[in-house]
Amino acid sequence: MRKVGLTIMALALPLIGVGALAQHLPAQAAAPPPGAGLDLINERCGFCHTVGQVFQKPRSEAEWAATVQGMADRGAEVSPEEIRMITAYLAKNYAAPAAAPAGAPRAGGR
Repeated sequence: MRKVGLTIMALALPLIGVGALAQHLPAQAAAPPPGAGLDLINERCGFCHTVGQVFQKPRSEAEWAATVQGMADRGAEVSPEEIRMITAYLAKNYAAPAAAPAGAPRAGGR
């Protein structure tokens, strides 16, 4: 009887661990919306890193402009017009949530 209990426990523990791990994994990201900016990102940004990395962190328009310009400064082959198109696409589709004005009440009333 004791062997049966230990066997069940030995089989159950890995399953419990997998379930706990699955709760901490990020949800599958939705496909990026189509557009000329996405076409440029697919063509130009994948040489140095995965395209998925581009969409990981939402940013403000100014932050996207600085990020895209920084990539161009590091050697990404993009024209000034392409920089504008990529920045506009990212700012529209991957914008950071607007910051609450100073002094505004926080969620939960605290």
